[in-house]
Amino acid sequence: MEFTLEKWNNSYLEGFITACSDSHLADNMCETMPYPMDSAFAAEYIRERMFNNEERQLCRAVVMGDRLIGSCDVVFGIGVFQKNAELSLWLAKEYRGQGIGSEVISRMCRLCFDSCDIIRIEAHPYSGHMQAKAALEKAGFIHEGIIHSAIFKNDRIYDYDIYALLKK
Repeated sequence: MEFTLEKWNNSYLEGFITACSDSHLADNMCETMPYPMDSAFAAEYIRERMFNNEERQLCRAVVMGDRLIGSCDVVFGIGVFQKNAELSLWLAKEYRGQGIGSEVISRMCRLCFDSCDIIRIEAHPYSGHMQAKAALEKAGFIHEGIIHSAIFKNDRIYDYDIYALLKK
């Protein structure tokens, strides 16, 4: 399946609301995404990415044809972490488990390493999110460890894993 990584625009609003009206997606995101998705949150999410000047993060819509199927962000560290970045990704339910996630991760990391002054990209999936961990590993990320009882969401405590990819 062919997809592109595009800069965000308002034409993705309806696709975003549809893709994110998924309880599994909302449960596995580190940021607090409402479920069901509401239009105000969706508009703000897109607006933040549209007006991002890319000094501190790269944000791309994952698009297949003219349809939004996901999102990938890489946020750059500051201070002593200025050579590091953190990657996050989500895909619409019908596109998961097909190898698209690992390819999105690979392309986004190449873009970051080629155009940004960073040497390390991290990802922090919830420890129980096996699909995310498999996509990271397929994209070349190395598992570095588990941070226990670090996330509180939906009245539950979660562990998360640390994965990293170093610039070659």
